[in-house]
Amino acid sequence: MEYTLQIRQSSQAAALLRDHIADIDHEELWGLFLNGQGNLISGEMLTKGTLSYTPIDSRTILKRALLKNATAVIIAHNHPSGNPKPSVNDINETDRVRAACKLLDVELIDHLILTADCYYSFADEMTTHFQSAKH
Repeated sequence: MEYTLQIRQSSQAAALLRDHIADIDHEELWGLFLNGQGNLISGEMLTKGTLSYTPIDSRTILKRALLKNATAVIIAHNHPSGNPKPSVNDINETDRVRAACKLLDVELIDHLILTADCYYSFADEMTTHFQSAKH
């Protein structure tokens, strides 16, 4: 994926990724890499998993971000079950990735969980303790 698009909202990122990962039968982790103005540098699949799990690997995410000279990243994975609610592991991994990104001055803007018809945005839901999904 290569785009000249400025991403300002979770809904834009979700729409961009939905065709790639929302309706597959296994989990995949994707990254959207942005420059300092929020313009998309590129997007790509980072890991491929199973029906209920894909690795969320900080090293892979940061390596790609640094190679692309990205200052910010949005990560996203799908839930084939159709339930966008994050698992405890999703929450813990998001916190771990955020901390790793901070060390290297790369901003983790959001982590999205996509299904065929809705998504969950960690950034949008931070104040409600990860309880709702966007349609």
